Amino acid sequence: GKIVTSGGRVLAITGLAPDFRAALKKAYEGVSKITFTNDKGENGLHYRTDIGRKAIERPTRIALVGSTRGSSSQATFDAIKAGTLKATIAVAVSNKADGGLLERARTQGVPAVHLPCAKGTPRAEYDAKLTEVMKDYGVDLVMLVGFMRIVSPEFCAAWQNACINVHPSLLPKHAGGMDLEVHKAVLDAGETETGCTVHIVTPEVDGGPIVVQRKVPVVSGDTPESVKAKVQAEEGPALIEAVKMFSEGQGPFQR
Repeated sequence: GKIVTSGGRVLAITGLAPDFRAALKKAYEGVSKITFTNDKGENGLHYRTDIGRKAIERPTRIALVGSTRGSSSQATFDAIKAGTLKATIAVAVSNKADGGLLERARTQGVPAVHLPCAKGTPRAEYDAKLTEVMKDYGVDLVMLVGFMRIVSPEFCAAWQNACINVHPSLLPKHAGGMDLEVHKAVLDAGETETGCTVHIVTPEVDGGPIVVQRKVPVVSGDTPESVKAKVQAEEGPALIEAVKMFSEGQGPFQR
């Protein structure tokens, strides 16, 4: 007699990486190295190609964190609503109840969380509470929009390569400056162009990897206020581009 078998075998491949997308890629790289050859020399390997597809294709969940109005985030809200950005604003968090960001979020139907910081609270302690809120909302990417606090190294570690900030200059120029003082510095230096920079947040203030830069001209007669208006108009589009790059694992977000 003969032993008859269907030849069926089940093999599990595991990929390990810092994030799900990269781990999935490694797992399929492992699959590509395996063959099941029959007595005719044919590869009889069959495997699923849809593992993790829903997780990969789901919209990027964003947290807005700020102390002011968060004006630069409005373009992100608009792009999501228009269907041109595959993302969702999961939550908005502010240390200022009257800063304007929370009201902007409520108007858009987004959960708004006021997380005050008592005087003397250690930076890492406050940041841990902030991280806890965002984890509860399943956040993938943190977007700092007018957040008037320097985040702790612990926060940067918790959101490594997953936290971005927009700065109103072409970094590394005028790093560390804020608002009108940056634009005044541009004019005082006699520069002919300026712009905004979206960068990954690291413990070095305004020193993280650059994701996107958008430029505007500086012309005769410009004032700090007029330069600010030109730069602000580019901040929203720059943030949208950065979110797309994060979602697709491009640029400094390569996995």
